[in-house]
Amino acid sequence: MGKSLLVRIIHFCLGAGEKDYTTFCEKLNGWEFSVDFEIDCNKLTVLRCTDEPEKIFLNNEKLSVSQFNKKMGIVCFDIPDDISFLSFRSLIPFFIRPKKESYVEYRKPGKTGSEYQAYLYNAFLLGLDVILAQKKYNIRKEQERIKKLEKNFKEDSLLKDFFTGNKDVVLTIIDLEERIKRLDDDLNNFKVAEDYNEVQIEADKIEKELFTLNNSVIMLQNNIENISKSLKFSPDMNKENLKTIYCEANIHFSGNMTKTLDDLENFYEKLISNRKKRLLEQQNKLKLEQQNKKASVERLQKELDDLMKYLGEHQALDLFISLSNKIAELKAERDNLKKYQELQSEYKTKERQTERGLLELSEVTENYLKEIESDTVELRNYFRSLSKIFYPDSVAGLTIENNDGDNQLRFNIDAKIESDASDGINNVKTFCYDLTLLFKGRNHKINFIFHDSRIFDGTDERQKADMFKTVFHKFADVDKQYIATVNQNQLDEIKKHITDEEYKNIITHNTVLTLTDESDSEKLLGIKIDLG
Repeated sequence: MGKSLLVRIIHFCLGAGEKDYTTFCEKLNGWEFSVDFEIDCNKLTVLRCTDEPEKIFLNNEKLSVSQFNKKMGIVCFDIPDDISFLSFRSLIPFFIRPKKESYVEYRKPGKTGSEYQAYLYNAFLLGLDVILAQKKYNIRKEQERIKKLEKNFKEDSLLKDFFTGNKDVVLTIIDLEERIKRLDDDLNNFKVAEDYNEVQIEADKIEKELFTLNNSVIMLQNNIENISKSLKFSPDMNKENLKTIYCEANIHFSGNMTKTLDDLENFYEKLISNRKKRLLEQQNKLKLEQQNKKASVERLQKELDDLMKYLGEHQALDLFISLSNKIAELKAERDNLKKYQELQSEYKTKERQTERGLLELSEVTENYLKEIESDTVELRNYFRSLSKIFYPDSVAGLTIENNDGDNQLRFNIDAKIESDASDGINNVKTFCYDLTLLFKGRNHKINFIFHDSRIFDGTDERQKADMFKTVFHKFADVDKQYIATVNQNQLDEIKKHITDEEYKNIITHNTVLTLTDESDSEKLLGIKIDLG
């Protein structure tokens, strides 16, 4: 028929998010919807089209959805500055619950986000000091931030030993500082040679040549020395000595034989002379060759010395990079340890500050609740009086207390109806709570409550009747509205528990629209449509 659709359309006109209405706009393309209402005796009309859902017209002024919601927040709610999360769209669902889930938990009619946000909205509409609520929230968020940082440090492989106490962070930082300084000094004196590797190769080549040449010089020297030894040795081949030997042997030489010995002696002397000459020539040749090689050795040694001096004064680029990387690595390690050290100090300071701040804030809150006790008693008693209509023998009331637990919540807000479990008790609690916000709440200019037929599902028949009798009496002679969509079977159940006169005054005279399934024309939009 369209009862729940009506609620969706109203929220569409009141700035609901475009993404929640994608199918709605697709299936109702070309439609436009409007709602007329009054704020402080000013008549306003809001219009929104399905083919341009990102825009809303407020008294013909074209606004973006965010602009519209900001403006409505200002005119409908007394939202203080610098309080996060409070907005028109976060608060209006308390007066027209948008979905089936809105009736599950009286504190959470819309997308409330976190528990803190849900309690913040309720505290605001009940007139509690939301600045106190936000202060505790901010303190707890800061605690969570520090703890998260500490957790990240604990998971760092470098810092595990410091958390377990196996290493001293102060001494380690000092040691790292010394190592960094030494390496920095080395780096400052570092001369990079781009041709370092080429020079190194050339030096290695010369060194090999020198090794070969030195070996050659040594071998030449050995040969020269051997020749010198050979020159010193000369066989004594004397003719007279030869005769003496033969005489001793009683051998006598003839005159011809003597002449032959003279010739032999001359030959031998000549042979010795030639040998000596040949050895000297050979030795001189070796000395000259050795002299040339020594000159080459001297030249190459000088070249090698120059190259080694160059290599000693310079370093390879890759070594420079490696040294730079090592310094960066040590500095990163040192900086991490310093961050850890700062975090530990900050954590301890913050821990003391937050504990002190929370204690002071809790004391302030306790004093504040004592100061506004008359207001909280009024809220408690109003909710209690409504609850007693449905559960006269049950303990009931709306309690507001200081929450000093380890959480983000400043106030404990609890609507209580202590009774046997029943399907309808939650509906009754929501009904009583919503009326309490409307009549006794603060910080809003909303003068209506809109309940979908879901609030009557599972509720005892007599309690349904009591709901409507309560509304009839509470809203009589006040400038407030109660709007409800009701199924026919629910009306039939109500009728059984009230008089015909009451039914006429409460139901019949206040029915503004009747929808049926008899034909499409009897439906809300006059057409059959499935929005899912």
